[in-house]
Amino acid sequence: MVIAMLIRAEFEKLEEIKYISHLELMTTFRRAFRRAKLPLAYSKGFNPHIQLALAQPLKVGMVGWKEYFDLQLNQEMEIKDFISLVNQELPPGLKINKAVSIAEDSKALMATINTARYIFSMVFKQENIAEEDLLNRFLAEEEIRVRRERVKKGDIEINIRPMIQRAQIIGPGKWLFQVESGSERNLRPEEISRALADFSPDVAYVPIVNIVREGLYVKVKEELYSPLDEKIVGR
Repeated sequence: MVIAMLIRAEFEKLEEIKYISHLELMTTFRRAFRRAKLPLAYSKGFNPHIQLALAQPLKVGMVGWKEYFDLQLNQEMEIKDFISLVNQELPPGLKINKAVSIAEDSKALMATINTARYIFSMVFKQENIAEEDLLNRFLAEEEIRVRRERVKKGDIEINIRPMIQRAQIIGPGKWLFQVESGSERNLRPEEISRALADFSPDVAYVPIVNIVREGLYVKVKEELYSPLDEKIVGR
């Protein structure tokens, strides 16, 4: 397999297309790449496939503003041409916003990204909730235990408090949670929803459709970087 260029791209998945699955999203991108006539690199073997790798899957029904993929090409091309050609073939609600060329030996997205930020549109069971007080009391808990659902291994109970890096209220009924989201430790947004509903009788479970993944990041010490940032890809 010839690799002449490795592209890392940032894209958005909006309301119009939020109900397609991760596999359907990958199929949509592959079809767009072919229609755009990109110089694609394929795997070897009896069933060659486009060398495309997406970051952490986005839940069906959730909007994502800063999502990422890596794509291998067998010829170099201008980044601006790549973005323009692909965007012309993508459906409404799916758009590449940025892209960079990265080194062939760069760490995979799944091994690079370690943080996610989610915006919750909260659902309260009564009016005039003291939101700041409620959030502060929630974060003051030493342990926040929820059931983690696992299809093959069976459910387990976990403490999610250490995985919540920070949280803040960014507007009435809009809560932002910054959490661990990597290959080693990953806090799922639905687990935060369950924990909030269990914590207070005034809070209803926040469905996935009420949550936006604001972005995926690389956290280095206390700083957040885009996976496209020069400090991360070393351009």
